[in-house]
Amino acid sequence: MNSINDNLIKVHNLIKDAVKAANRNESDVNLLCVSKTKPKEMVIEAYNQGERHFGESYAVEASEKIEQLKEQGYKDIVWHFIGPIQKNKTKLIATHFDIVESVDRDIVAKRLNEQRPNDLPPLQVLIQVNISDEGQKSGCEIKDIDALIACINECPKLKLRGFMGIGKDTPNRDEINSEFAQLKGLFDKYKTKLKDFDILSLGMTHDLDLAILNGSCEVRIGTAIFGAREYKNKIMNDVKVTFIGGGNMATCIFESMIKDFDAKNITVSGPHLEKLQKFNDKGASITTNNIDAIKDAQVVFLGVKPQILTSVLEEIKSSGVDVSNKLFVSMAAGFKLSSISGLLNTHKIVRIMPNTPAKLGLGVIAVVYDTDVNDAQKELSKKMLCHMGTCIEGDEQALNVIGAVCGCGPAFVYRFMEALVSEAVRHGVNEADARKMVEQTVFGSASMVIENQDSSIASLREAVTSKGGTTFAGLTKMTEGNFEQMMQNVIQASLDRTYEFEKMF
Repeated sequence: MNSINDNLIKVHNLIKDAVKAANRNESDVNLLCVSKTKPKEMVIEAYNQGERHFGESYAVEASEKIEQLKEQGYKDIVWHFIGPIQKNKTKLIATHFDIVESVDRDIVAKRLNEQRPNDLPPLQVLIQVNISDEGQKSGCEIKDIDALIACINECPKLKLRGFMGIGKDTPNRDEINSEFAQLKGLFDKYKTKLKDFDILSLGMTHDLDLAILNGSCEVRIGTAIFGAREYKNKIMNDVKVTFIGGGNMATCIFESMIKDFDAKNITVSGPHLEKLQKFNDKGASITTNNIDAIKDAQVVFLGVKPQILTSVLEEIKSSGVDVSNKLFVSMAAGFKLSSISGLLNTHKIVRIMPNTPAKLGLGVIAVVYDTDVNDAQKELSKKMLCHMGTCIEGDEQALNVIGAVCGCGPAFVYRFMEALVSEAVRHGVNEADARKMVEQTVFGSASMVIENQDSSIASLREAVTSKGGTTFAGLTKMTEGNFEQMMQNVIQASLDRTYEFEKMF
């Protein structure tokens, strides 16, 4: 096995050859050593060979690594965040990184700006542009670049430095070259308009020559330096998972899982193959045969509607497939553990109830375990759901309450937002501005609650309310309208409907 020193020599030689072929100066191209999933000892080894720029994709793991290295005296490393950005990780990223290369939407830029510590210099950012037009890849659409630039320029703690792009994973080098050339054209266009807009980050080991030919200022190299990625939970790549049903929530869970799990070990079953193609495009197997799909599976997600679930469970029961060691995960509302175990004759069952913000990694997922789910299976369940948001464990009564508050809650919040927008429009604000106002008000209010854990929500409300003032007048009307009683009725109605479903199944 080659040492990191040997690997770095080879990588730098590849860069030199590509720079020479492109008739450029070697000093124009920076090597970013991608150290994600690698221990700090490997970073130190590369550091000792003169490297100072390192790239990470996992905020929690990277933050720990960065702090440990700083404590050991490695304070001149320039840390780049290069992975997809989850909104609940922006504080870690804003605190620990020097450059963020994967900013792709307004809300991420705003959160990074708000959460950048005041004692640090502005956070340098690149806009990640989706040049490959692949749905599974992060990145700003080209048509949205101007709006995102405007947003970043309004953030005093951010400094826009350039663009980042990832070429399509294809052996067709002409296609990759075309994508790189497109982003270079965009980069040149904006470089004439923006101050200090001077970084174009393109290229990895397999396409660095094309990237450098197309003007890349930085190539991101990981495996060729440090070896194959080493994931903490390697066993995850060997877990075989089946989804019966490929609807919206199954899609959400699948997208969460493939950040840690190998998609090739996932099978999705449904009645219409064409509707499952999106899973196949990302490496999963697809089929219309539920029984074939579950035969080798260790985990089976039941992602069909409650009214269909009975027939699916009966199909599994009559198939003769041994389910005694399989873990079943049900998303069906109102379908109790006892109803599922009664049909499958197993108690290795997990019920989950995610809400729709889970699609953004900001969800609440209620989780309840049946009696035979062991600790390893509980841990596996949490790993499969961890990128969707916060998991809250409890019994089935708690699941129903969480479902009413958090599962239905987004709709109640949207209704409230609709009313605020409507009132702003009624009083003369145009609809586009009204929506922006309400979006930011709700986002900012939620952020205030999150950032002030030592304060009650009531105290935050009181801080906005002056006796006899405008806010007080509005709150008085809410009280006169029995707002709390209305919300009690709203949640109770949702719970009552849940109990009706439970009686049906």
